[in-house]
Order: sequence, then C-alpha cells, then structure tokens
Amino acid sequence: MKQRLPWLIVPLLALILGIVLYSGLNRDPHRIELAEQNLPFPAFSLSELQQPKQNLTREQLLGKVTVINVWASWCASCKQELAALGQIASSLNGVQFYGLNYRDSRQAALNTLQRYGNPYQQNLYDPQGTLALAMGVYGTPETWLIDANGIIRQRYAGEMTAEIWQQQFMPLLVQFAKVDTP
Repeated sequence: MKQRLPWLIVPLLALILGIVLYSGLNRDPHRIELAEQNLPFPAFSLSELQQPKQNLTREQLLGKVTVINVWASWCASCKQELAALGQIASSLNGVQFYGLNYRDSRQAALNTLQRYGNPYQQNLYDPQGTLALAMGVYGTPETWLIDANGIIRQRYAGEMTAEIWQQQFMPLLVQFAKVDTP
C-alpha cells in the first residue's frame, strides 16, 4: 500500500493542473479584471516629457474625460500602435489624450515620438515607474479611461486598434464624455 500512494498522487496532481490550465484557455489575455475600476486614479506629480520643467498632476485630469496610454520607446507594440492612436486622438473632442512614458530614457522617448508620431496632448514622464506601479500597470502598452471625476472606468492591456477602441472605449466615452459615435 505504501508504494501505491505516491503513484496515486502524481495522476491526481496532473488532473488538477490540467483543469487549471484548461480554464485559462477561455480567458482573453488582454482582459484584465479591474480591481481598480470605479476607484480614483492615483495622485501623482510628474514632469512633462517634452517640457521637463512643467509638472503634471492628477488635479489636471479632473473636469474632462482622460485617456492615458502607457508606452515606452523600448516597446515594439507601443511603436506599432502610435499610428492608430494618432487617428483615435484626432477624432476625440473634449477628451484629454495623455501618454505615460514608462521606465524609459527621456531622449529615447523623444526620438520615438519624432520618428513614429506623437498622438498625445501631453506626456507624463515616469522614469522610475512610480505612477505606473500605483496604477497596477502590468506592462506596455496599456490604455486607461478616466472619467471627469478622476475615476477609472476602463483598462486595456495590449496594442490598441481601431476595433478594440470602438468595442471597449467608445461606449464608455458616449456614456461619460457625451461623445457621438462616428
């Protein structure tokens, strides 16, 4: 009996692991369960990427709906999504569109924006990742929607596309920013 017990444990553990892995196949890797949803966006004070002497704070987000895109020059997906973000940003009226440059060098970030385009009205420069850590950022790129009261309403992890924007962000913009659908 003593020799049979270890042989029963191995198949049982394999079965449990199989169930856990199978349940993960049904999940969208870009869909993040928002523990932060409906909570206030974290307080911050960061310099602006292009104007280092200008500080930006959470209070500047209040009063308008804000989209924040977390990006970095070292992120290939971030570079790829800049064109789509430019089209999205140009179609928004009354919505602030900010970048959050994450754990990057200022010069590399500026070079990336010059080469691939700058869709952002302003860029928060977060070289240590302090704000990103407070937000719970998993990686780059991520896109966040903050309502006019500074409350987090949506988060998407991964490269933003026009289709994802229309499906996940536009309905919320219609609701919170009174934006018309195209």
